[in-house]
Amino acid sequence: MQEHIARGTVAEMKSRGIDFTGKDVVELAAGFGGYSKVYAENAKSFVATDQHTNPYFAEQDIPFLQFDVTEPFPLESNSVDLICTSSLIEHVTEPGAMLRECKRVLRPGGILYLSFPPFYSLSMVGGHSFKPFHFLGERLCVKLHNYWRQTNVESYATAWGDHGLYPLTIAGVAGLIGSSGFELIDGYTRMSPVNTAVLPGFLADLATWHACYLARA
Repeated sequence: MQEHIARGTVAEMKSRGIDFTGKDVVELAAGFGGYSKVYAENAKSFVATDQHTNPYFAEQDIPFLQFDVTEPFPLESNSVDLICTSSLIEHVTEPGAMLRECKRVLRPGGILYLSFPPFYSLSMVGGHSFKPFHFLGERLCVKLHNYWRQTNVESYATAWGDHGLYPLTIAGVAGLIGSSGFELIDGYTRMSPVNTAVLPGFLADLATWHACYLARA
């Protein structure tokens, strides 16, 4: 599934004038490598990164760096043409700091591709595992989540041990990107014929399953 989405992502970016060909590309939070294989096939050079190791990258001969995006990236300034990150920002305690590090390592005019599922989306990814209680406020949501799933979660921020969940909106993420020094050049709904991400206010969050941004350093 991730390979299919990655190919769609590459195609959507190309249709918007962002081509992987000839670019030095870094992927943040590569996870199990579903996107990485496709990105590596299309880029001039590619590095997958994550805070956890995975033997997949060595097996596929994909360059890999292990680091936590809440800390300074072990990458040189002005060294990357394109940074790709999907389903990461909503798990980061200080997303502004992460975005500023992205800005630092990108060359002038370099591109950030960022996608995430809006927390209040009506889609299956809205609210993550807290769906369908995520519209009720955190305190009640956590109580109902624990009862329903027989868990002992204390808050969104501590939901999964070394990473939590932070309710982010489409407008909120756009603001974070802009305040981190990027020029926001496009916003759209991933692999959708209708761009619900540009709907007014909260309607965009409800209707969008995955929001995508392209921003220039």
